[in-house]
Amino acid sequence: MTKNTNQNKSQAPHLKLLKGNPALIEEYRLKPRYECTAGGVNYIAIETDKEGNTSEKAPLHLSDPIRLIGRGTDHSGNHYRIIQWQDRITRAKRTAALPMAEIGTQQSWQKLQGSGIAINSQRRKRELLADYLQTEGKQTPYTVTDKSGWCKTAYILPNGEIIAPTDSDSPNIIYNGDTAHAYQSSGTLEEWQTHIARYAAGNSRLCLMIGAALAAPLLHLMGMESGGFHLFGDSRDGKSTAAKAALSVWGKPAELMASWTGTSLGFSNLANARSDNLLVLDEIGQANPRHVSQTAYAVINGVSKIQGAKDGGNRDINRWRLLLLSTGEKPLDMFLHNAKEDWNAGQAARLPSVPSDAGQGKGIFDTLHGYDKGSHLAEAITQNAERYHGTAGRAFIRLLTDKPDTIAEARHLQAGFMATLPDMDGQARTVATRFALVAAALELAARHGITGISDGLAFPAVKQCFDDWLERNGSGKFEDRRIMENALAFAQIHFDSGRFVSLSAAQPYDLPHNFAGYRRFTDNQDEDQFYIVPKIFLEEICQGYDKDKVCSVLHHARWLERNQAGNRWKHQLRGKGRLYKFKGKLPPEELAEEQP
Repeated sequence: MTKNTNQNKSQAPHLKLLKGNPALIEEYRLKPRYECTAGGVNYIAIETDKEGNTSEKAPLHLSDPIRLIGRGTDHSGNHYRIIQWQDRITRAKRTAALPMAEIGTQQSWQKLQGSGIAINSQRRKRELLADYLQTEGKQTPYTVTDKSGWCKTAYILPNGEIIAPTDSDSPNIIYNGDTAHAYQSSGTLEEWQTHIARYAAGNSRLCLMIGAALAAPLLHLMGMESGGFHLFGDSRDGKSTAAKAALSVWGKPAELMASWTGTSLGFSNLANARSDNLLVLDEIGQANPRHVSQTAYAVINGVSKIQGAKDGGNRDINRWRLLLLSTGEKPLDMFLHNAKEDWNAGQAARLPSVPSDAGQGKGIFDTLHGYDKGSHLAEAITQNAERYHGTAGRAFIRLLTDKPDTIAEARHLQAGFMATLPDMDGQARTVATRFALVAAALELAARHGITGISDGLAFPAVKQCFDDWLERNGSGKFEDRRIMENALAFAQIHFDSGRFVSLSAAQPYDLPHNFAGYRRFTDNQDEDQFYIVPKIFLEEICQGYDKDKVCSVLHHARWLERNQAGNRWKHQLRGKGRLYKFKGKLPPEELAEEQP
């Protein structure tokens, strides 16, 4: 291919010799072309003189260097050009996916310029650059994703860093989502072990939080759903310190720590960008209770809201898995109940509240590792976490990618932890399984030298946290317990009040303005019978729970009676309609307890 007119003329005699072979003539014919050099992307046009000789015109500069290294598609089938360039400031080589649908639009030029790539402003030059981006370069296939976490056999950190198995070819993956630059590493793994992880030994809450950080990538591998823990307790007792220790597993804690204030859509985007990883939301007391309920549901549900698209239809639904750590002064159910917001059993099982006080008079700490005060140890951990971070998470991912057998080992450890717990069902077992996952992750990391903690310390530490949760919540179903609590509270407050009219009272009588039902007295007041009108039963006892579910729970407690036919819950009282019947002021189990 010739470079100028003189060269072209010198080749003309050779072209005459090839007049009988059109295929060979085509090889020598000059064509417009692009070139990408250290100086940038250029377009070389062709011109023809009066004699019919062709030559290349001077290069037309379009932009800074942009190498086209492949083509990609995402999970929705959208197409991309994979581009590569060198950052003007850091001189680092950078790679990105440019949506094909945006090439040639103002949006695409803004993205390129926002990445530090200079683009010529002339319309014709931008049109030529758009053609270059769409038609030139390599065709190597790539997978494009806007979600961090596991993708094929590799793991994508939220900063876009990809960790692939060492002994195999790295898959062609491009992360095209929100980038959290705080997911960086500082110091060595040994320094993190010395200055942070070693303090977890003998400290149950630190073990729980660091274990949760390590457990997050295991959710997908072990087929578990999103969830987490809410650590609650007095102000300044070290909750935030434990959260920062957990964040130091993955990056810089001060920048990774998020607050509960925000919109549900914003939190969904944040969760999608931290899929298969850890999300920490600090100090729930500063947030609007209504937003807390919506946020917690949106994040732990693992699915974004359905939203309409500008060009019709709906946007793609994002899905993620993560472990959420939350802190606050009150347990979530109490915090939301005081604000008259709902917190159902499913939410409570996915984000159980664990007391931060370890019960040793040292706040979150069981032992101070030589420090005089808990506050001194907390300050040391906080300061060290800002200096040494990000190495443990990378080492743990490398363990999982390079040694697939460790996933089976984690399953075995999880089952071993569950074997140490009492028999449970319903939501309590769901919570127990997540504690078991945390214990398994922490023990797995210890066995393979990632935490520097001795083997065997993870199980008793995490079990201590679980036992404290179990003491507060019990081993049954959350919904059943809440239903019983609602009914007991109603009985204790109202059964002996004027809201119930005696069935033996002389009639006619005036009903109280807050009338709730009738009372049939017996020789033993504890065995009196109470007939509650349906409206009060639904509003003040069921409180939003399914009526038949409530009736079944209270009947199982031998408190609510069926009618004589045995197939209905309401009892017919002559002249008074159908009502729900409670036998006794309290359930038999409550009445059987020791009296003061």
